[in-house]
Amino acid sequence: MPVPPVFVLAILVILLGTQLAYVVAPRAPHYLVRLVLSALAVLIGEGLGLAGIGGRLTLGELHPVNDLAVLAVLQWAGTRWIRREQPA
Repeated sequence: MPVPPVFVLAILVILLGTQLAYVVAPRAPHYLVRLVLSALAVLIGEGLGLAGIGGRLTLGELHPVNDLAVLAVLQWAGTRWIRREQPA
């Protein structure tokens, strides 16, 4: 069964966004939490793209501008929240 190209592109955006966020702030939160945040960001970004909100740039059926914008916000918020929860 062939895999649609949009899934491959979405997985690449998730993995690259997770890795970039981990490089920028490696200690908080853990990699798995960042991976879940990235997957959630891509789903929200695609939902916004399908609703017509955000940039018109598309790669096939993927809306990378929406995905990356939401990914940056969620990763930043996750880092701020986890660091606040950790004892000093």
